Amino acid sequence: MRGVEKRYGDGPGAVHVLAGVDLRIDAGESLAVVGPSGSGKSTLLNILGTLDRPTAGTVLLGGRDVTGLHEDELASIRAAQIGFVFQLHHLLPQCTVLENV
Repeated sequence: MRGVEKRYGDGPGAVHVLAGVDLRIDAGESLAVVGPSGSGKSTLLNILGTLDRPTAGTVLLGGRDVTGLHEDELASIRAAQIGFVFQLHHLLPQCTVLENV
């Protein structure tokens, strides 16, 4: 990630969740994301997992910029390269039933 930002809404009422995040995770590395409720952990992980898009900045997976890819391409990348482990079993609200399977 380079300079990743995430904002919900526009204008004075906009909520800035991530601001200028730079992160590099190399193959074989482990990462723990910790912080208080509302600090942007889930937003960060959703962007890393290509489930959400940043408002600004670049997300690279294996050196490939995935920031502007079409949803079909992102789904293929998720299926082949990304794994999700949840603390509690649940469906992702932004996905359809089929996408959750």
